[in-house]
Amino acid sequence: MTRGAEPHTGDVFLSFNGRDAYVEIPNLADYSVSATGELTVSVWMRPDTLNFPKTEPKRDYIHWLGKGDASGKNGNQEWTFRMYNHSDPLDHPARTNRISFYLFNPEGGLGVGSFVQVPVHKGQWIQVTSVADATRTYFYRDGKFVRCDTYRGPQQGSCEIHFQDPPNSNQQLEIEPQAGSAPLRVGTKDLGSFFEGGLARLRIWSRALGAHEIAHLYSSDAAPLDGLVGEFLMNADTGASAIDTAQGNNGSIVNGAWAVQS
Repeated sequence: MTRGAEPHTGDVFLSFNGRDAYVEIPNLADYSVSATGELTVSVWMRPDTLNFPKTEPKRDYIHWLGKGDASGKNGNQEWTFRMYNHSDPLDHPARTNRISFYLFNPEGGLGVGSFVQVPVHKGQWIQVTSVADATRTYFYRDGKFVRCDTYRGPQQGSCEIHFQDPPNSNQQLEIEPQAGSAPLRVGTKDLGSFFEGGLARLRIWSRALGAHEIAHLYSSDAAPLDGLVGEFLMNADTGASAIDTAQGNNGSIVNGAWAVQS
């Protein structure tokens, strides 16, 4: 192992084909920011392509983990991880392989979140961890803080505020997270786009982990038990189930395949 506690030779992980593979986990209020006002999500990911074949409609990105599958008046949008293709002609400027975490209002539309914009390498494992507290989101890559953003309330420190699109571009875009009915999905959010590669060690906490806890999680894979509400290690062949070692809220694997790190 050369980079923290990443999956290494001989380790099992769950592989996703980029077309129709995902894990569906029954909805729990614990997976929502509104349950406690805080949330942390951490996962190891290994993209096996830098240009995903099935992106969101008319977009150059995928939603590869999250909650929310309906928009509009009766929407249930909550949060998602997004990754942009390397080839990104639909965005100006391009967001080449940017990895983001967004919070949404239930009706969907524009979200607010944080991101990392550094080179991503095909076939290389990275750990991403995103945190939401009562007003801000934070993004960590490989145990290191990258940036923070304000999703409601005034700007504090370096955590930027965001603005609505024209014609209301002078108004702050604020998010009021609410628990919805959508399942938690891995490899996709709403079946509109799909991840191609490997995923392992998905963990969810109903609190905001501190920077030292996230650094230690990366270096040693020591997961704090305080507030741990979901732990889907996906590192042992368990047939058609992604076992939840935190609450037994197991997920169903659809078209995913168990693989071994070479």
